[in-house]
Amino acid sequence: MDVLNSLFARAEVDGLLQPLNSTGQCLSLYADVALFIRPGDEDMQLTKSLLQIFGEASRLQTNLHKSCVIPIQCDDSIEEVVSNAQQCSTSTFPATYLGLPVSDKKLRRSDLLAWIEKVANKLPGWKASLLSLAGRAVLVRFVLTAIPIYLLVSLKVPKWFIQAIDKIRRGFL
Repeated sequence: MDVLNSLFARAEVDGLLQPLNSTGQCLSLYADVALFIRPGDEDMQLTKSLLQIFGEASRLQTNLHKSCVIPIQCDDSIEEVVSNAQQCSTSTFPATYLGLPVSDKKLRRSDLLAWIEKVANKLPGWKASLLSLAGRAVLVRFVLTAIPIYLLVSLKVPKWFIQAIDKIRRGFL
C-alpha cells in the first residue's frame, strides 16, 4: 500500500490531481484503501488508471464490485458522474469501512448499538452456571473485551457505550 500511496502522492506533486478543498470531495473506499479525491472527470480517470497500473504491477487488482464511492458535499449530478466514472457503487454516510462505522458527523446511538449487540450475542452460547468464576473471567477478558477494543482503538465513543459493555461483562461474571 506504500507504493500505491507513493503513486497518488507523485500524481499530486506533478499537478495531475487537483488539491482538495471545501467545494466537494469523494471518498473512494477500496478493500483497505480510502482515497479522498476531487470529483472532476480528469481526477476520476487518473484514479482509475493509477489503480489499474498498481494492479498490473503488484497483482493486487481492485474489485470495483466491492468498492464504493461516498460523495462528500457534492451535487446529485456530480454523484452520477463519479459513480459512472469509477464503475462502482455509490454509498452515503454513515458507512462501514473495515468493519468500523465511518461518518462525516458524530456517530448516532444506533450506529454503536450494533457493537453492543455483538458482545451480547456471544453470551447465549455460553453456560455461565457450568463455568467456574475463573473460566467466566477468562471469557470476559479475552472475548467480550476484545470485541469493542477494535472500535475503541479507532474511535472516541461516548461514556454510555463503555458503561453498556461493562454492564454486560459484569452480568456474565
